[in-house]
Amino acid sequence: MTDKSRSRESIESSLLRKASPALSHWFSSSLGQEILSQQLALTQPLVEGFFGYHLLQAGVTDAVDFAASSRINHCFRLAVCPEQQGSAIVEMEHLPLPSESIDVVLLHHLLDFSTHPHQILREAARVLIPGGHMLLVGFNPFSLLGLSRLLFSRGAYQKGNQLRAARIADWMNLLDLQAEQMHRGFFRLPLQQRELLAKSAWMERLANRLRLPWGGFYIIVARKEVARVRTIKIDWRAERKPALVATPTSPRVAARGKHQKR
Repeated sequence: MTDKSRSRESIESSLLRKASPALSHWFSSSLGQEILSQQLALTQPLVEGFFGYHLLQAGVTDAVDFAASSRINHCFRLAVCPEQQGSAIVEMEHLPLPSESIDVVLLHHLLDFSTHPHQILREAARVLIPGGHMLLVGFNPFSLLGLSRLLFSRGAYQKGNQLRAARIADWMNLLDLQAEQMHRGFFRLPLQQRELLAKSAWMERLANRLRLPWGGFYIIVARKEVARVRTIKIDWRAERKPALVATPTSPRVAARGKHQKR
């Protein structure tokens, strides 16, 4: 890798670092807190069902600990900017972790605001053990919240990627990750006033009852597939058995056998 390409990668990876403080500030608003509370309510029962030794958590904000309900003893957070709290500040495109060393990986909106979302997903899949789980949270572009991102560009959350859940699932499939569950949340109008948010709670109840796919965010739970060994069974009871034929050990022995026959 040349110095020019390295400098370009460092600049592109720093875009996520620059966006994270503004996103963390937005998640502290009324709208952001409502979304975080719904995400936490949906992820808690999912995280409780994960088992293993090591859990990695990384996201654009550290306002909520999504691993608080985990039964895994070693849960740690990686920060993407100095403003976040974590065990280390890293570039998510190049994780300083050995391959197949983490049991559970939690990614919170990292793919939405990264220049290389596929590379982040590839690195997360690399460090995940076979049979391990990945929980990914992202914004849904086909929602009222996503529509506001298209019409307006003032908020920090409106400047990210527009990644569909189906597209993320396709990327996962290429990385031997099988999407097992899909959850959606926040069907209300994206308003900053708490009173108006509370009055639109009926939209949540109606959408959940009808199971509409138009939630403002999605949660994908994927499992890393284990390489399977296919066993070949031989039917020894078949009528035709494989015949055993004597094969000469060398051309000289074969020629000597022909000479004796003559």
